[in-house]
Amino acid sequence: IEQLQKCTIKDSETIKELRTNLKKATNEMKERSLLLDMYKTCTKETRDKVALMAAEKKIRSDLEEARMQIKKMSETKKEEKKRLADEDATRRIKQLEDQVETLRKQVANHKQEEETLLSDMEVTGQAFEDMQDQNSRLIQQLREKDDANFKLMSER
Repeated sequence: IEQLQKCTIKDSETIKELRTNLKKATNEMKERSLLLDMYKTCTKETRDKVALMAAEKKIRSDLEEARMQIKKMSETKKEEKKRLADEDATRRIKQLEDQVETLRKQVANHKQEEETLLSDMEVTGQAFEDMQDQNSRLIQQLREKDDANFKLMSER
């Protein structure tokens, strides 16, 4: 739809340009016929002067036409820059969205890894506590055996 709108705008600009060119051509044709009539009635000096004036007018119109073309080109260039900037922005947004998705996946992986490590730490901590309890019991049993051995030794 946007392309159709752009094409329609370009077509309307082309039509305007063609109408302007038609008006210029019509005016130029009238001027030339007027000049032709003047040439028929003027002296050579006057003809030269009129020719110079006509050449000056043609050069001025060519200059104005060149200015209009430059203006159109600069407008076209601005539109092209804007379109390129929009494309770059879209591409950058896509890259950032991909990067966000990658980071989300990494966060999910890290959370899972963290949960696994916490679970392992809990199991290890529980095993450590169990081993400490067992160690304390064994030390207590050793003391009791030592005490019993000392009692037996002292009774003998």
